[in-house]
Amino acid sequence: MTNDESTRGETRDVVVRRILNAPVATVWRLWTEPELVTEWWGPEDYTSPSARVDLREGGSYLFSMRAPEDQGGAESFTGGVYTAVVPLERLEFTQSITDADGVPLPAGQLPEGFTQGIRTVVEFADVGGLTELTITETGWTRSLMSVFAYAGMHQSLDKLTTDVLRAL
Repeated sequence: MTNDESTRGETRDVVVRRILNAPVATVWRLWTEPELVTEWWGPEDYTSPSARVDLREGGSYLFSMRAPEDQGGAESFTGGVYTAVVPLERLEFTQSITDADGVPLPAGQLPEGFTQGIRTVVEFADVGGLTELTITETGWTRSLMSVFAYAGMHQSLDKLTTDVLRAL
């Protein structure tokens, strides 16, 4: 049995936790206001040309991400549906790679090892005027894509903390 066969069907959670030097209300806005999402969404050297947010249970979101020119400059989309919205405390949503209209891509168009419909919970907690942000993505297939997801979220949060929060 190969290593790939031994882990097939197993899933893992990707958990990212940060203390941000900003009040919860500011960090909440960064996750829920489209014009602010575009300032930080995506890994290092990627940009986010557009974001759409219908912030309500059952509402959808669609974030774009553009690769740097030296990586081909392709634009991709992440979208899903909000399953819970507790203002200033918690966002729960699904997360998939989609087309420009927010329709999840079929398996044949996905990167190897990518899992569609990742269940994501973002928790915002006040810690003495700072924000403890905890992001939990559940259901990742054990693959290199789960490692990329973890690294990509850290890089996105690096942009949020070094660029966006300083500008607000």
